Amino acid sequence: MLNVRILEMEGTEVEKQYARNVRPVLERHHLLLVTLLIVNASANEALPIFLDKLVPEGVSIILSVTCVLMFGEIIPSAIFTGPNQLRIAAALTPGLKVLMAVVFPIAYPISKLLDWWIGADHDAAQYKRNELKALVTLQRDSEAVRQSFLESQLSSHISSTSSSVLMSPNTLRKQLLLKPEPEPEVEVELEIESPNQRKRRRQQALASGTRLNVDEVTIIHGALDLSCKTVTEVMIPMSEIFMLEIDTKLNHNTMADILASGHSRIPVYETRRSNIVGLLFVKKLIVLDPDDARLIRDLVLRKPILVPPSGSCYSMLNEFQKGRSHIALVTRETELVATCWRNNMPIPPHVAFEGIVTIEDVIEELIQEEIEDESDKYVHDIVDVWNTKSQQSRLQTVASKTFITKKLKMLADRARQRVRNRNQDAQTSIQVTIVSGSE
Repeated sequence: MLNVRILEMEGTEVEKQYARNVRPVLERHHLLLVTLLIVNASANEALPIFLDKLVPEGVSIILSVTCVLMFGEIIPSAIFTGPNQLRIAAALTPGLKVLMAVVFPIAYPISKLLDWWIGADHDAAQYKRNELKALVTLQRDSEAVRQSFLESQLSSHISSTSSSVLMSPNTLRKQLLLKPEPEPEVEVELEIESPNQRKRRRQQALASGTRLNVDEVTIIHGALDLSCKTVTEVMIPMSEIFMLEIDTKLNHNTMADILASGHSRIPVYETRRSNIVGLLFVKKLIVLDPDDARLIRDLVLRKPILVPPSGSCYSMLNEFQKGRSHIALVTRETELVATCWRNNMPIPPHVAFEGIVTIEDVIEELIQEEIEDESDKYVHDIVDVWNTKSQQSRLQTVASKTFITKKLKMLADRARQRVRNRNQDAQTSIQVTIVSGSE
C-alpha cells in the first residue's frame, strides 16, 4: 500500500493512473483478502470434483494438485512480483470488483469483524526513521563510495606528508594514484577505466533515479538525525570562546587579537564572563582608527538569541532563518537573561552560560561535514607550516603581530579614505547644484 501511494505521488503519469485504479481496492484490504481466499478455496475444492467425473480418481488428484500449484500459486506469484505487477493489477481491478460484489454477502461481515479485531489502520506500514536511513543507504552509489574512499586516502596522505604544504593538490593526487593501494581491485579499476568513463557511468546511474551519491546519502542521514540532537551536542563550550571586556580599548593590539581570532562576531561581557551584554560585529571595526583607542562600550552591540540546553537543532535552525542573529547563547535561564537585557540590568552571578551555537555548527550537523572558511584554512596552513621545520621562519613572518597590525591599519585607512572621498564628492555636487541654481 505504501509503494502504491509513493507511485501515485511521484511516479510517471501512467504509474499514477495505475495507482489511482488500484488504491481504492487496497484500502479495503480485509475485504480484498477475504474475497480472494473465498474464491481461491472454492476453486481448489471444485477442481477435483469436476475432474473426478472426467478421469479416474488418482489422475484427478494429480491433475488438480498440479494445476492449483502451477496456475494458482507458482506462476501468479512469479508474475505479480515482477516489474509489471502494478500494470497487471490495474488491468485486473474491474474483474476483482466483480468477484468482490459476488461474494460480498459473505466477505463483508468477515472483513468488518477483522477490522474490529485487528484494526483497519493502513498507516502502520510506514517506515521508521532508522528504516528510512537503511533504505537510503541501500540506494547509495557504490562508485561514489569508492571515490569517497580515494579522497579520504588522499586527505590522509596530505596530512601525513611533511612537505605537503609545498605541493599542489594535483601533484599529491598523482602521487597517490601512482602509489600501490592495499586493495588491488581499486588499482585495476584505475588502470582500466578512465576518469571520463567513470564519470559518464556514474552520471547515467544517477540520472536513472535509482542511485544516490555519497553526499546525498550523508545529507539525508543528517537531516533525519538532526531532530534527535540537542544544541548541547553541537555547541562550543564557553571556556573555548574568545571574548572581550566592554571597557577594552580598540587599539592596535586589540585589533590584532580580534583579527587573529578569525571570528566575525565577538561576545562582549562586563566585569565577569557570565555577564554577557551583547555581540561585537567585527565588520563594524573597519572604519575605526586604532590610534583613537575607542572603548567597546561606545559601540552598538547586538543581542544574540537565547536557547535552553534541551532545544533541538531544528528549532535552532528555524530561529537562525528569521535573521535575528547567527549566534545563540545556551543557558538554562533564558527568561531571566532576556529580562535583564530588556531592563539594562546586570545578569545575576548564579546564571551560567554553557556555550554558544552558530548557524555554521547546525549546518555542519545537517550535512555531516566540517565547513572551513578562510580563517580556518589560514589556521590549518599555519599549523602545517609550523610542523615543517624548514618553514618556521615563514610562520613567524606571516603570523607575527606586527604584520597583522599593519594589515589591519592599511585596511582601515583605505576604508576611511573612501568615506572621505565620498563625502567630498557629495559636497562638491551640492555646491555645483547651488551655483547653477543661483545663475
